Amino acid sequence: MSFTSGRRDLRLVIGAKAVSFLGDEVAALALVLRLQSHGAGFVAAVLIANLAPIMLLSGVVGRLVDRRDNRALLITSSLVQAALCGVLAFTTAPVAVLTLVGLLGIGQAVNGATWQALIPSLVGPAELARAIGRSQAATTVAGIAAPALGGLLVARFGAGLPLLIDTATFLAVTGAALLVRARREPAPANPGEKPAGGVAIVRREPLLRATLTLLGLFVLLGSMVNVVEVFLVRRVMHASAAWYGISAAAFAVGLLVGSLLAGRLTSDHARARGLVAGAALLGVGLVGMGVSPGVQVLTVVATATGVCNGVLSVCTSALLMGSVQPGERGRVGALVGGVVSGTQLIAYAAGGALAAVLSPRTIFVLGGVLGALVPLLVGRAVTRAARVVALPVRGDAELAAAA
Repeated sequence: MSFTSGRRDLRLVIGAKAVSFLGDEVAALALVLRLQSHGAGFVAAVLIANLAPIMLLSGVVGRLVDRRDNRALLITSSLVQAALCGVLAFTTAPVAVLTLVGLLGIGQAVNGATWQALIPSLVGPAELARAIGRSQAATTVAGIAAPALGGLLVARFGAGLPLLIDTATFLAVTGAALLVRARREPAPANPGEKPAGGVAIVRREPLLRATLTLLGLFVLLGSMVNVVEVFLVRRVMHASAAWYGISAAAFAVGLLVGSLLAGRLTSDHARARGLVAGAALLGVGLVGMGVSPGVQVLTVVATATGVCNGVLSVCTSALLMGSVQPGERGRVGALVGGVVSGTQLIAYAAGGALAAVLSPRTIFVLGGVLGALVPLLVGRAVTRAARVVALPVRGDAELAAAA
């Protein structure tokens, strides 16, 4: 595959992921607004139904991604998701909505792991972080636009149109998958030998093990603040809904900047140090948000915290995808998605339980302190493993251009 073709495929992948994320976020907002009359419990159930398949099916999805052609998987999963979302646009019965959202989550698990495994195949080791940074930057821009677009569409047309727009984005992803020329060759299977699962792959590689441990613990301890953020801004600081939106947008802008900055890191050791520093400073940022005297200061701190989050995310993805064999990326990518989704669910539950006995400020400080302790405890293992890891050979040898 030529260099020009690789750049073209990378643009297609980045664009497809951003468009898909935009549609998903618009649809999620529409669903929450449509279903809020059923109570907070049902809204939480919808969110769990979407995340649970990513966690529960990570092993199955990983093996599927490593054993099947990436184009076939992307086309099939996107078309199925388009059909499901089209039905969801006209469905209001709570049980049916939960079922459809859960099925969409299965498609999202396959789609996400396939795209994640494909990106490292399009660039060399030195360009991997930059490619992942650009992908996250594009997704962040879509995330900034989605709430405003979704709210406007729901206010004017109801929840049906945003869900139909999400249907159209799945069709757009199908088109992008048809145009991508790069193909990940399925991992060869030895007769009678059961391929290693994602957990076994991670356990045998020190860098993978240390990186995923740091990520899982940080998400578990730090993500509980997401449950009480709105209460910190609206109830504790008595800020308007507009200021809540501004603070969220400030965090997203910081995330965008951090993603682009982390893309400049070209070695595993530099990425490992970026991961550890990003996690530690992100924890400090959460503490800063918790003790901010007012929403204006919180917005400034949220911007800096977003930068740290962007660095953390890009460095993590580059380390995990860059230090694994090409034929194992699907299993590792699916496992990472499962770990993140599972720890987020636990963190959300913990945050909700703590909110009954602790103030939002206290939960932010607690989450930040505990999150900052993780890189202090695990960070040395990450940087030490990054010094000695031998990068696998990847590039044109693992690609097959479509005829």
